[in-house]
Amino acid sequence: MILLFYAFAREIAPFKRRLQNRTPLALDGLHGFRAEVGGKEFAAVAHGIGHKRATETARRAFELIPAAELVIGTGVVGALSAGLKPGDLVLSDRSIMIHADGRVDEQVTAISVAHMRAIGRSLANAGVAYSTGAILTSHRVLATGAEKRRAKESTGAIAVDMETAAIASEAIARGLPFVAIRAVLDEVDDEIFGAEMADEDGNVKPLAATSFLLRNPAAMLKLPRMIRNLSRATASIADALIAIAHDGQVPAAMKRGRGPAEQKRPR
Repeated sequence: MILLFYAFAREIAPFKRRLQNRTPLALDGLHGFRAEVGGKEFAAVAHGIGHKRATETARRAFELIPAAELVIGTGVVGALSAGLKPGDLVLSDRSIMIHADGRVDEQVTAISVAHMRAIGRSLANAGVAYSTGAILTSHRVLATGAEKRRAKESTGAIAVDMETAAIASEAIARGLPFVAIRAVLDEVDDEIFGAEMADEDGNVKPLAATSFLLRNPAAMLKLPRMIRNLSRATASIADALIAIAHDGQVPAAMKRGRGPAEQKRPR
């Protein structure tokens, strides 16, 4: 069984749409679904946004789903490298945690070389391009280009999220192989706005969203691009997960048009 973690429903929606015969997870305290893809059983669990929510959900999931053979963390990340664009995939070779006090735990988890190679082969065989590097897990959103560039300089990570290190630490503490495959939502110099518009489950809070947009009317002009970027990123996540499920031999009916695979090397 592959145990798949994601933060909120929009991240995983294109993957779900390509699946047949999926069923609710039906486990107390957990939200998600089950499905068989490429002969592999998936249990997908939503953990919400942030390190604390991810840690708590992962612990509960490992209690209730003890038979996982591989753990995958997926969802969207922000670019820390200038070479990454919305929709690009990042296959993490290690995760790094930066704490609220600025302290950095370097290489919190190193990913198994064997699993990295296996996942990489599946992506390449399916024509899915990706970059390899460290993902930084932050306790908060890095909202400006200056913050993201400083994070890149201090840690060497190529992308940032708020959950990868939490899931990785819980998996590896139990001796379970872990891989993170995430898609870029915003470029390094893009300013992140409106984080307060969503709750910890990624759902828009209508009153908070209305208040934010009234106070920041210029943000309305940026929303269409953000929505397009999210669509690109989530479609790339679906491509990657389908490729992994089928060991790179993806049936034509489940493919999205792509060119030859290449492994990128972000600067």
